[in-house]
Amino acid sequence: MLPLIANFFQTTSLPPDQYSGSYDLRLVALSYMVAVFASYIALDLTGRLRDPNNTRLSSFLWLVGGAIAMGAGIWSMHFIGMLSFNIPGLTLQYGPFWTVISLLVAVFASGFALFLLKSKTINIVHLIAGGVLLGLAIASMHYTGMEGMLVTLNIRYLPDLFLLSIIIAIVASEAAIWLALKSNKVILRVRNRIKLISAIIMGIAICGMHYTGMAASVFTPLCSGSLVANNSLDPTILSMAIASVTFIILSVAFFASNYKEARNQEQFEKARQLGMAEISASVLHNVGNVLTSVNVSANTISEKLNSAKAYNLDKLCVLLRENQHDLANFFKKDPRGVKVIDFMENLTQFHQEEQQKFADEIKVILKNVGTIKEIISTQQTMSKDLGMENLILINEIMDESLLIAGLSMRDEITLEKHYGKLEPVLIDKVKLLQVLINLLHNAKDALFESSNPKKILAITTSAKNSKVTIEIKDNGIGIAAKNINKIFQHGFTTKASGHGFGLHTSALIVNELGGDIQVHGENSEKGATFILHLPYRQEN
Repeated sequence: MLPLIANFFQTTSLPPDQYSGSYDLRLVALSYMVAVFASYIALDLTGRLRDPNNTRLSSFLWLVGGAIAMGAGIWSMHFIGMLSFNIPGLTLQYGPFWTVISLLVAVFASGFALFLLKSKTINIVHLIAGGVLLGLAIASMHYTGMEGMLVTLNIRYLPDLFLLSIIIAIVASEAAIWLALKSNKVILRVRNRIKLISAIIMGIAICGMHYTGMAASVFTPLCSGSLVANNSLDPTILSMAIASVTFIILSVAFFASNYKEARNQEQFEKARQLGMAEISASVLHNVGNVLTSVNVSANTISEKLNSAKAYNLDKLCVLLRENQHDLANFFKKDPRGVKVIDFMENLTQFHQEEQQKFADEIKVILKNVGTIKEIISTQQTMSKDLGMENLILINEIMDESLLIAGLSMRDEITLEKHYGKLEPVLIDKVKLLQVLINLLHNAKDALFESSNPKKILAITTSAKNSKVTIEIKDNGIGIAAKNINKIFQHGFTTKASGHGFGLHTSALIVNELGGDIQVHGENSEKGATFILHLPYRQEN
């Protein structure tokens, strides 16, 4: 073991026959450009892997294609970086075996990183462990590639810089994973900007690892005093060729990713328009229900007025006029006169009761008219605020969604509201409303299809760790385990009259808002729970 370490590390003073080299700055710049482009593609592919519309096959193809593109990009950066290094009087050569092995290591390392980022939830343990493993894999790729240079010269490494290069690789990998996750959790309009800034930072980190590893290298001749001359391909031409092929591979990945994004946006726009039409239909339906209630109340008032016993007052007036010459005797001795006071008291009580009934019906009418106003006002607000971000109160938006979905007027469903104390949030109100209304409609349908005698819909809002959480839970028919992973896919539905756009569109909208959506559910009348996580932004 000790001789192996001694042959790998330069543990003694630097040898007198050590080669001194220099870098072609043009190729150094080219290696950085490749690193930045590869980093940007890696960040972009992360979004594709986490696309809710992916099937198992498409996820696998994105993973394999992404691993090849990303691995080729990282490997090319390192190889161009090595080609940028030259030793006067010596033509550096690279053994094909170790060069290919280093490429395979890069591809597998990239595949591991993308597989890690594919997961919907990543905790701190996964982040740290993934960064360490990815960093070690990238360092292995670098030093495996360096082994290919042993056909030309001997290489040993300075232990301190060797260790520093590995630390840089791990830190860069941790940063890459974190930035990849972060870049896909911001609102869509700033996502590309975040990706570009992140790619520039990652490019610096990747190049920093490579050139630190090169600085750790101590080059000496294979035989004392020997130089190897060879008429091999010019490093600049070879670097340009590798860079060109790499840019072609990365460009294919980039255009494939953008094509998928364009398809998603096209599907999203169609589904969004359909969703808005459904909301409008829901508004009209709910207004119609309220108008029916208004009509019932108006008919009740009309019937009561028509059946009122006011005609008895006419009879009393006739009787009093007939006896107006001797009213005193009439009230004392006439059997009819004796009952006049009792009649007046009963009539007064009757009219008071009727008046109270009229007042109650009028209150119902006024309440229903107010409900119509609120529904129409919400619809008008949605039309005005289309595509705009506003500071809104999540709890108020939740109540508006319940109103439009017709759940605030359903006596058959018990609403349980567990609202947290939340500050205003900056978000696109219309898009959030569309998501919430869709989820509430689904919950209402699930509850009405359920055989549970007591139908419960529980709404919970809270805020923690810069995130707003909205939980919508019902005790309806639930979701089959086999459908959980397909529930957000385009065209998938379990309803006979469904079109498969609603939940898919909701997932796309939530992603565009910089959040994520999760679902938990079981069959056997145990209901389902949808959980929204949204960024807790209070300013741009």
